[in-house]
Amino acid sequence: MYRYILRRLAQFVPVFFGVTLLLFFITTLLPGDPVALRAGERKLPPAVYQEMRHEYGLDKPWYQQYVHYLGRLARGDLGTSISSGRPVIAIFKDTFPYTLRLSLAAIAIEILIGIGVGVVSAVKQYTVYDTFATLSTSVLVALPVFWLGLMLQYFFGIMLKNWTGGAFYLPISGASGPVFQDWVHLILPSITLASVSTAYAARIARSQLLEVSGQDYVRTAFAKGLSPRAVLWRHEMKNALIPVVTFIGLDLGMMLSGAILTETVFNWPGIGLTIYQAIGRRDYPVVFGGVTLVLFVVLFVNLLVDISYAFLDPRIRLGGKAEG
Repeated sequence: MYRYILRRLAQFVPVFFGVTLLLFFITTLLPGDPVALRAGERKLPPAVYQEMRHEYGLDKPWYQQYVHYLGRLARGDLGTSISSGRPVIAIFKDTFPYTLRLSLAAIAIEILIGIGVGVVSAVKQYTVYDTFATLSTSVLVALPVFWLGLMLQYFFGIMLKNWTGGAFYLPISGASGPVFQDWVHLILPSITLASVSTAYAARIARSQLLEVSGQDYVRTAFAKGLSPRAVLWRHEMKNALIPVVTFIGLDLGMMLSGAILTETVFNWPGIGLTIYQAIGRRDYPVVFGGVTLVLFVVLFVNLLVDISYAFLDPRIRLGGKAEG
């Protein structure tokens, strides 16, 4: 197990350098000057302009900026925001709890509804319920996330407020308060963020359960006199859930990395909205810091998903050797 983890960690190194190098190279192709954007309509004196570019390392070639970035990162420093002057670490320390809150709510929806719908759909195959579930998940997969978010805002935030005379409606923007307060603001963005993933989780759970139900060990379990419920929970679910856990684990990593579309539509003050706004302002330290944080979160969650295989199915051998 330990050798497998070390080998997986070693594989993260080329991924990290590949992603960050590509990011630094792409930024050289983007138009716009961060210092000029920070100044706004003011015309900076040439000396002040050059001093600010030197302060943020913008007067150096991109590869020298990259080396400087690696040096700061080794010291745990992600730099300072050009637009606000705040440390990048402090910015994401404030925004990450909101993204974590939104991601956990979306994953809860994905697990409870997605897996639940998939299981019932497989158990009641070819019934009206199965047909409705299959059709609903197909529609959800096809809907653009930003369009669904806008429709939810319109019907449950604007139309519902008009119909009830302002007595009842759902918030359509912002988080409004500390992390564990005003949970009602989570309803619409979490549904939007979980919509496509929930549909995929349901479809994967259904297909895996139908595939597992035809295995020899399932027929043997029925031959021993076990009830359908006992066979489902003791034998079928454990093996059928492996692809579902893989999908949900990777999906959680992407959500924690910042759901840019959902957070932008709902003005949710998380990592995704912060990176989106930083790109518009050409605030490169925030962009680089956000991508670095995203990269580490995704790689770490991927590692946890790989390790979880051994606990779900002991037949899976990590590193090519059975664990003893």
